[in-house]
Amino acid sequence: MNLNQLEYFISAAEHLNFTKAARECFISQTAMTQQIQALEKTLGVKLFVRDKHHMELTTAGSVYLKEARAILKRSDEAMRLARMASQGMDGEMTIGFISGFGQSDCFELLRGFHEAFPDIKLKFQRNTMSGLMESLQRGECDVIFTVQPHQRNYENMNRQYIRSYPIFVAMSGNHPLAEKKELQCNELQGETFIIMQPAGRARDEMEEMLWVYQRGGFLPQVVAVEKEPETIMLMTALEMGVSLLPEYIVRPYSKKEELAIIPVMKGDGTAETLNFEMIWSSDNTNPSVDKLLEWWKKQ
Repeated sequence: MNLNQLEYFISAAEHLNFTKAARECFISQTAMTQQIQALEKTLGVKLFVRDKHHMELTTAGSVYLKEARAILKRSDEAMRLARMASQGMDGEMTIGFISGFGQSDCFELLRGFHEAFPDIKLKFQRNTMSGLMESLQRGECDVIFTVQPHQRNYENMNRQYIRSYPIFVAMSGNHPLAEKKELQCNELQGETFIIMQPAGRARDEMEEMLWVYQRGGFLPQVVAVEKEPETIMLMTALEMGVSLLPEYIVRPYSKKEELAIIPVMKGDGTAETLNFEMIWSSDNTNPSVDKLLEWWKKQ
């Protein structure tokens, strides 16, 4: 039995006429008859009752017609899915992300991609920056969303910049610097700092903020490491320290009178930023990754 025989049988069953069925299938009537007979021999049942003036399906033929249609439909669907998968329009992709990613606007990228390609199944994994890079190397993630720069170097990794978020310093409204419109990192030397370290991230992994302090020429005197923005804002309002945070974290607190939220600037007058990027292995052959990149570049 093959798919051609199923097509011939379905056509014959719909027309109840071998001549018309043969014409529809672009084969001779003799070939049509031979193919139906071969199918009946394979199945071990008669599919048609025929005489010179009449042709009808047997009971077995009626049952087989329904199943034959279903088989062809599943075959067509299988071919469609295979073609889509080869083009990255179907399949599965595992995405890694750092804590805090969901609070940024970057998750809108994934929302838009999922709406554009709903047949690509997305799986998610949250980890530390180092943990995500190691997952990429082991092939456990197809692509990760993290922040740059990551201080360790990894081979065979491709990067795509996504977007930047300005960095602000949060401090008490009573702080001597609270009236300033902007600050540079070196002006914060001597301050005590409250570091935001989201749940699930290693305590010693603070690259995304440490490089900002390094621009000011100092390492921060850290008095507390907290997981929740609300706790950090309370502590800064109580003059227990100051904190450097990206815009998407401080946004809800920008109008609190007891707080001063001040942009941090570089020496050239441009904003200090926290930059999100996508990273994927150059050895990854998952076509869904290429589709994600193509889609992103069109946005």
